[in-house]
Amino acid sequence: MSDELSPGPSTGHPTLRRFLLAFTASLSALLMVVGAVGFGTYVWANDNIQRIPDAPSPGVTVGANGSPSVQPPPIFEKCAEQSCNYLLLGSDSRQGLTKQEQIEFGTNQDIGGSNRSDTIILVHTRPGQKQATFLSFPRDLWVNIPGMGYNKINAAFEGGINGQGAQRVARTVTQLTGMPIHHVMYVSLAGFQGVVDALGGVDMCVPYPMQDILTGLDIQAGCQHFDGKTALAYVRTRHQPCDNIPDFARIGRQQQFLRAVIAKLLQPSELVHLPSLVPAVLKNLVVDKGLNVAELAYLAGTLQGVGTDAVDFRSVPSTPQGLYTSDGTYLSVVKEIQPAANQLFQRLRNDQPLGNLGLELPGVAPSPANIPVVVVDAGAGSIAATAFNNLTDGGFDTSAGIVTGTEVEAPQKGSMILYRSGKEAEANVVLPFFPNLELVPAPAHTLPKGQDVGVVVTARYRFPPPTTSAPVDCSSTA
Repeated sequence: MSDELSPGPSTGHPTLRRFLLAFTASLSALLMVVGAVGFGTYVWANDNIQRIPDAPSPGVTVGANGSPSVQPPPIFEKCAEQSCNYLLLGSDSRQGLTKQEQIEFGTNQDIGGSNRSDTIILVHTRPGQKQATFLSFPRDLWVNIPGMGYNKINAAFEGGINGQGAQRVARTVTQLTGMPIHHVMYVSLAGFQGVVDALGGVDMCVPYPMQDILTGLDIQAGCQHFDGKTALAYVRTRHQPCDNIPDFARIGRQQQFLRAVIAKLLQPSELVHLPSLVPAVLKNLVVDKGLNVAELAYLAGTLQGVGTDAVDFRSVPSTPQGLYTSDGTYLSVVKEIQPAANQLFQRLRNDQPLGNLGLELPGVAPSPANIPVVVVDAGAGSIAATAFNNLTDGGFDTSAGIVTGTEVEAPQKGSMILYRSGKEAEANVVLPFFPNLELVPAPAHTLPKGQDVGVVVTARYRFPPPTTSAPVDCSSTA
């Protein structure tokens, strides 16, 4: 991997006191950022934020899906004192894209309409505990949609933002999880690009080159800077080598990208950009009418001191299945894995530890976002700092930082990748970032508590040149 990255790791987390909430969106996009802002920005933002229309009053007939139905009143409510639930929606709407981008991605007519929500994430925040959980819903999850019956969950967005799609998705998620939705944030493909560009782009490290003609992705292996267009292509791609279950693999990349974004926002140097950043980010989003800058600033204040280790990424426990509809049509869908899914929902509702529930999806490798990695500096100095930066920009959980060789008693001399018992799959995700290192099982109590993988680097370690080809053997990635 290339070692030409920013200086050594940041040890403080003052920027997260401005953290509003991270947001993922667009067909598989994500993201959103916040900060406590001055009065001028507050006035500007509240006057210029795009708002989700209220649902009609009870008894009003709407025909968004071609058949009349009666919509209940608005469901969004004020956040509870102990927790707040945000629904993050991203659609593949081409609205706002340039003509050239519509040639690359296709138009709304090409994809059969603009009202599919292919990214659905529930963000459960616990300000008192200074924690936030991002729960991803597979787009093909088979659920009972209020007023529509059983269908894939992304069908709940039918009608789009202006046709009560956001409200219907919120009701579907509440019915499924038992958790109220307090606020909704939505972004299109163009909006996602705008959000990332407003952030000044994001540094990412990838272990092998990636191309995808369907999303326009074309990147080389190594550490590089993603602008909005590249980031959008990266979080949308689902046709990479070893993507045994494409949509599950895409969820993992979304989580990976989001953790890299959060790590960027935690750098103290980002603090000075926040006054100009907030309006630029907000103008690319559509939110419910009850969500205002004052409430977000209050939430940011309650989250002071949160570290990246307090940001948790989960997915609804589920597995691909096939089924036949009543008219004999065969559908490829995703079904919940029980009782794990209900246990996860219950623990979230009660703010209980989640354990391993929802950490992994079957058939795909663990997401880097869910792999805690510690860097062990065995006299390596700046080499250890580069290894840390590469892992952080690779979307791994590097909240443990860098420890010295005296704190970890390695079972052998030299550089290596240590992994805790039962965590070989996680180690295999780290390995492509350091392909010239050996995987070594870690004896009990070798790694710091809570760390699945440790990258030990000595002064003699040298980063290999970036690979020029995608992986051929996928046996160790799922």
